[in-house]
Amino acid sequence: MLLKLPNKSNIISLVLGTLLALGNAPWALWYLSIGSLIAWFWLILVKALPKNIFESTFFFGFGYFIVSLIWIVEPFLVEPWVHGWIAPIALIALPSFLALIWASFAFLGHYYLSSLGVVISLSLAEYFRLYFLTGFPWANISYVLLDTTADKWFAILGPYGLNLLLLLTCFTIASSFRIRKIANLSLATLLLSILLFAPQSFRDEPSKNLATSVRLVQPNAAQEKKWSAEFAPKFFENMIKMTAQKPRPDIIIWPETSLYLPYNSASEEIEKMREATQESILVFGALKIDQTNFLKNSLIIENKNQETAFYDKAKLVPFGEYLPFTNLKSYFKISERSNLFGWGFKRGSGSQLIRLSNGLNFVPLICYEAIFSDFLKPSVKNADFILQITNDAWFGRSIGPQQHLAQLRIRSIEYGLPVIRVANTGISAIIDANGIVLKNLPVNKSGYLDAFIPSRKQSTVYGEYGNLIFLSLILMSLLVAFLYKQIINRVRLATETN
Repeated sequence: MLLKLPNKSNIISLVLGTLLALGNAPWALWYLSIGSLIAWFWLILVKALPKNIFESTFFFGFGYFIVSLIWIVEPFLVEPWVHGWIAPIALIALPSFLALIWASFAFLGHYYLSSLGVVISLSLAEYFRLYFLTGFPWANISYVLLDTTADKWFAILGPYGLNLLLLLTCFTIASSFRIRKIANLSLATLLLSILLFAPQSFRDEPSKNLATSVRLVQPNAAQEKKWSAEFAPKFFENMIKMTAQKPRPDIIIWPETSLYLPYNSASEEIEKMREATQESILVFGALKIDQTNFLKNSLIIENKNQETAFYDKAKLVPFGEYLPFTNLKSYFKISERSNLFGWGFKRGSGSQLIRLSNGLNFVPLICYEAIFSDFLKPSVKNADFILQITNDAWFGRSIGPQQHLAQLRIRSIEYGLPVIRVANTGISAIIDANGIVLKNLPVNKSGYLDAFIPSRKQSTVYGEYGNLIFLSLILMSLLVAFLYKQIINRVRLATETN
């Protein structure tokens, strides 16, 4: 039996999807993304693709995700003799699964609300990714607008409201190419102006520095060496040396799982850390074994002026730190500890606001948690900054660290908060409340960076209302799309009658 090759329209959709992905970090070719969206919507409107809307959207989504998620193979290549066989499967399976979500939503949207329904349904598909199967909102479409004038919309609309605005703008432009009437052209011009030019009138609050100094320590421990008995103590001693350098700042931060022993059994190492830190506040990441013999991925605060404080990671990485569908584990005879670490992880209680002994408040994020736009919302109101510790060594030398950093920059814009990011292999960075990287340590380099913490903004619209803004816009769009389809049906019926 011969395999059926994709038709010409599906191949074009695939290519346009890959072009859409090039707006993401590290390429930042946002104009290709906008052009590809306009071209794809034009294809839908002109080339009678509604008959094959499911296929077209699947190929479009597959092209987008296979480029955006090319880094997905890296975690499986850390120990290729054990997990390497999974890499090609993951590279095809995950983009296919996410493309299937897009295709399913697009089919339903077009079926019930015609072509305009595709815009609404794709916006809903992206929101769906935030929650479905614990969520995987990596490479949101609106992220292609970072470092354009439009990125200021993140502080008002959030990523999902901006998705809707971007898709609606591109759809309207494509529609104006098909039906060249003054009304269509005027609407397209208006939406494009709102997307790209209106944000120029938004006033940026000038970034100032707080009087609190911070040191970011980046050991650059390669994942295959990070836990080895030979290299792990060397990485630890290097961090101790960097920590002890004078003059010591107010806060010293180590990355995720920077302590190579579980916290419970590292009393000698912790004493060395306290000695190197002296009066400074030390924030570091470590694994901690709880009373039920499960691991917790923790952020820990050590200081002479306060009791040791803990924050446990609440958003765990599927298959890496926990196994999804644990309710089916007994049926398939799979252990809860079946993951890349071979040890079961237990999630923390959720987002928290932590107060330091110097009076500053921050919201902690551990690695994966930074990709969830709504995760911070319960705690940011009284925060002075966001702190992310991460171990991006899993990404190897791929584009993963750049994309991870880009998403964290978007969090800073959304909430108007400065961000401190400390990564094992980079990119460690100080980010101001406008999402601008002020200082950074490059990827795959060992070293430390001293800086002052930038000031926060007043609360943003998105910080106050979160995704309620997007949901309100979706309801309005559904009403408009429903009325639009009714008008089209009446015009068609009148034409057929005459």
